[in-house]
This record gives sequence, C-alpha cells and structure tokens, in this order.
Amino acid sequence: MAHTLAHTQTQTQSLSDPHRTMCNISFCDVDSKVDQFFQPALYIIVIVLGLPANCMALWAAYMQVRQRNELGIYLMNLSVADLLYIATLPLWIDYFLQHDDWIHGQESCKLFGFIFYTNIYVSIAFLCCISLDRYLAVAYPLRFAKVRRIKTAVLVSSIVWTIEIIANCAPLFHDELFRDQFNHTFCFEKYPMQDWVAGMNLYRTFLGFLAPWIAMLVAYRGILVAVRCNISTERQEKAKIQRLALSLILIVLLCFGPYHVLLLVRSVMKPCDCGSEESLFAAYHVSLALTSLNCVADPILYCFVNEGARHDVSRALSALLSAACQRGSSSSPSHVDILNTGSVTMETPLSTKKQPCVYADGGKTSSYKTELVALKEECLQMTILSVKK
Repeated sequence: MAHTLAHTQTQTQSLSDPHRTMCNISFCDVDSKVDQFFQPALYIIVIVLGLPANCMALWAAYMQVRQRNELGIYLMNLSVADLLYIATLPLWIDYFLQHDDWIHGQESCKLFGFIFYTNIYVSIAFLCCISLDRYLAVAYPLRFAKVRRIKTAVLVSSIVWTIEIIANCAPLFHDELFRDQFNHTFCFEKYPMQDWVAGMNLYRTFLGFLAPWIAMLVAYRGILVAVRCNISTERQEKAKIQRLALSLILIVLLCFGPYHVLLLVRSVMKPCDCGSEESLFAAYHVSLALTSLNCVADPILYCFVNEGARHDVSRALSALLSAACQRGSSSSPSHVDILNTGSVTMETPLSTKKQPCVYADGGKTSSYKTELVALKEECLQMTILSVKK
C-alpha cells in the first residue's frame, strides 16, 4: 500500500487527443512544486539581461552585414532566435508560478512550446555555422573566400530554419495539454513520455545536439592547429584564442548538455516507469531551465567580449541617451546620424573583415607559390589580430 501511495498513477486522460503511451497509465504523480520558484526566477534574470544584450547584438550583427561580413548573417539569426525565445518566457513564468498549470489555451501552448523548444536547436545550429565559418576563415582564408559570402550565409540560414522548423513541428499537430489528478493542466509535458515523443527526442539528441557539438569540436581544433602553426602569432594572442575556443565548447556543453542527457534517459527508459519519471522530474526541469542561459551567453561571447565591440556599444548607448535628452534641441545630431557616422569596429572574436587579397601574376610558378604562402599568412594574421586587445 505504501508503495502504491508513493507512486500514484492517475488514470486521467489528455484533454482531447487519443495519442497516449502503450500502457494504461495516463499520468504519473510528479511534484510540480519543485520548480515553482527556481525557473521563474531564472527566466526573469534571462529577460532582464538577455533582452537588451540581444538587441545590441542584433545591431552589432547588422553593422557587420553592412561591412559585407557574412558572420553578421549568422549572428543576426542567432539573436532573432534568442529574442523569440525570450518573448515566450513571460507565459512560462506564469505557468510555473501556477504549479505547472497552463491557463492560456491549447493553441497558445502549441505555439509557445514550439518556439521554446525549437530555439534550442536553432541556436545550436547557428553556433555550429559560426564555428565552421571561423574555421574556414582561419585555416583556409583563400581557398574558401568565395564560399564565405553574404549570399551563401543567407542560403545556409534559410536551410537551418527550414530544417529545424520541419524537424520540430510535430507537436503542432497533437494536443499538448494534459491534466493530472490535481486538475493541473500541463503544457508540452507528459509523464510518462509518449512513444512518438520519445522517438522525436532521439533525433533531437543525436542530430540536433550531439552532431553539431562534435562538428564544433572539430572546427575549433582546426582553428587551434592553424593558430599554433603560425609562428608570427604572439604567445599571448594564441592563449587568448585558445581560451575563446574552449569557452565556446563549454558554453554549448553546459547550457545544453545536462538537458539532453536527461532527455535521452527519459526517452530510452522502459515505458510507464513512473518511479523514474518522478525521481527525474526536478533535475529535468532544472536542466531545461539552464538552456535559457544560452540567450545571455550568446551576445556576451560573440559581440561584447571584444574590446572594439564594447567600445562601439558604449558609444551607441551614449548616443541614444544623448539624443533622448536633447530631442528638442535642433543643434544636436540625431541618434540615427550618430550611429551611422560613428566608427564601426564591430568585429566579433575570430572574425575577419572583407579585405581584398590581391596577388600579382609574376609569371613564374615558384614566385607565385611564394607570394601565395605569404598572402595566406597575411590573411591569417588579420584574423588573429581581430581578437587582440
């Protein structure tokens, strides 16, 4: 009897959808009080820090696009994805404060849940794109110069959005509201997990998280090798690039790793194991909340870690504040003019300006090879100098 009470298995049903797991259990007895305060508090912090940071990052990315830097396209898409994610947080804060009780209807649950979870894989995909782009810029500055263009970045970004939307759209065609024994309406959460969701989560874990993360490891290993082989790079500069590369890998691992480990465990464990679901519930929700820190880490890492970027952001903020305070003065320049005419040094770490690499045709094969090697060394040095303080 004690064991039965400890693992109450409520025979409730989904609000209207017949899609259930193969067992007879409709919902496990999870304790929704464990995440009542932690997740709302963390999401509020993410909104306060992430909203202005991503707005400034979006502006920084726009300035890079104006300089014909393809990296700005990826950064812009990353910021847009983070801002869409942040826009969903107020309703999730309300959801957790209500003890996991969604009161905003079926359609809003589907939409906000879709945006919330799709952002995880959109962010990982664009972080991977940035990593590969930087690898090509550092290791092969001449060979792939024509590939690293604005048009290519736009095409790749369109493909990323299309793939991630299609891969994560299945919940839009299922009911995602479920009631427990306390009449709480869970949104995008089913305990035990439905069979079709478990299969989808395997795809998310291996292709949405693990494969891009391995690609990032390979890319940044190539960056470190290219920098290490460049004898003209100072030791301090090499150390800075190595720390940056390591921080990129760690941020993706720490923000998304714990969540996907627990997601994989929930997806492969035997059906209807309410005991495991109940024991993992708190840790799973904490790991899910930690993924939101990526929205704060992205703009800080890729835009504000560079001294020139911090300087230009400070100038932009000062210009906007000055324009707001002196709006009535006709003698003061507008904030748009200040932003457009100010010096732009919005180079993110490991970014390269589009500098023309022109070599003269000497007519001799040996002379051509010598100049080509020297030119590659010069282009690599320009890339390295972009992270110099």
